[in-house]
Amino acid sequence: METGYEMEMLEENAVIACPGARGAYSQKACDELFARPDIMYFRNFEAVFKAVDRGLCDYGILPIENSTCGAVTDVCSLMPHYSFKTVRSVRLHISHDLLAPAGTALEDIREIISHEQALGQCRNYIRSLGDVKITKTENTASAARMIAGSGRTDIAAIASRDCAGLYGLEVLASDIQLAGDNCTRFICIAKKGSAAFRD
Repeated sequence: METGYEMEMLEENAVIACPGARGAYSQKACDELFARPDIMYFRNFEAVFKAVDRGLCDYGILPIENSTCGAVTDVCSLMPHYSFKTVRSVRLHISHDLLAPAGTALEDIREIISHEQALGQCRNYIRSLGDVKITKTENTASAARMIAGSGRTDIAAIASRDCAGLYGLEVLASDIQLAGDNCTRFICIAKKGSAAFRD
């Protein structure tokens, strides 16, 4: 774990803002940093910034940089618009799986959905599937949850293996990212001047 700031173990009843849904990689980062996090999920990165800024949540977890695809531009472009302090960071190994509703065959896949970063990290595997539609979503776990309720057997999501169990999906392919050492750095933010942040 990379720690840029020294601070005591955060309180167990802290409320943490994470983008996406259960099974998101941000949840994994949160679990690394907090013993018993009380997680609130938000639709996108900006909603996480707003939740911290408005005091709805004590902390927020955001991906900032990936070893394969570089900076997470959606997060970086929002940072100048909010007053916050980075209190911790953690680097996680990211392993992507191709998930689909039960009964879906790999050769029947016509559409793959996921976050832009995950799609980029798996671009060679996606190309190997031939002519498939690519749809970008705001989060990998949200993509998995979306296809679980789609009623389709020609669609797949790129997400964590945890999402398969959470949303009743099947793993069609494992470790489909470009690099075996694919890592993402997540930051934990708090609002400047809040009780959660200690100078």
